[in-house]
Amino acid sequence: MRRFVIGFGLSVFLCFLGSPAGALEATKLADGVYGIKGPGMDFNTSIVVGDRGVFVFGCAPNTYYERMEAIKKVAGGKPVRYVSNGHYAFDDTGCNHLLAEQGATVIGNPVFAKLLMPYLRERLTEDAAKGRIKKELVEGKRVELAMPTILFEDKLTLDLGSHLVELQFVGKAHTQDNAIVWLPKEKILFADDLLFVELHPTADDRSDTMNWQRILRKLAGWSPATVVPGHGVFAPGNGAKSLLEMDRYFETMRAKIKAMKDTGKSLDEIKKGIRAELGEFAKWPRERAIPGTAEQVYRELGAK
Repeated sequence: MRRFVIGFGLSVFLCFLGSPAGALEATKLADGVYGIKGPGMDFNTSIVVGDRGVFVFGCAPNTYYERMEAIKKVAGGKPVRYVSNGHYAFDDTGCNHLLAEQGATVIGNPVFAKLLMPYLRERLTEDAAKGRIKKELVEGKRVELAMPTILFEDKLTLDLGSHLVELQFVGKAHTQDNAIVWLPKEKILFADDLLFVELHPTADDRSDTMNWQRILRKLAGWSPATVVPGHGVFAPGNGAKSLLEMDRYFETMRAKIKAMKDTGKSLDEIKKGIRAELGEFAKWPRERAIPGTAEQVYRELGAK
């Protein structure tokens, strides 16, 4: 396994572009470790404030200013030095170029780097044109700065002085390029979109739900004290319960789809009827994700 350990020698400062502060707040998870709950079902941002600067894991551009203000409140004047992401989706990576413009270094794995461009430019441009994000965050900006300038294959450790931050590439699950962050001293896990808490997750033909389950069980086996999901609620000390619940969600869906398939139901019938078969999970929000996830599970059953 190839590993890298990185210290700091940069001087990068948080810049705020004049937008009024929003309502987003950083929840303290441990000394110097925070999570920002995205509004509604939006993406969550994770932060580590170390002696040598700030590490940011994912940031949605639709609330860029609000997230930056929340970071500023807990950063104690320290700069954002590094930014990384759990995968290449725009709600995770859409602030990379803005932080890099201010001097932060973007870190990622080679699979992530291959997938990120030109996808991100197209998506940000589309969102700006439709008013979902501010045009000033895209127009005239060098979106290519979102690309990682430091690549790691398996694992990379950032030394923030007061904190060690381990980035790990875990492989194909939600998408092909999933990565997580582990803080070994604090036993805190930033799970990104490997974890949707009490929300139907998104899976499609980019996914591998069986490997996703294996990863979830592996991460739960680390006995994390606190887990920050990509989407959904979190709190200090929430532990591994939500990881195991997501594993059980996929196991339930797979068993129900197999049973429906074995009785001769078509894929369309399964996609329309699977929600009613999910028991306790049926009431979760994000029901729009169910048909796509069901189709991917059905596809994987056929592959077996």
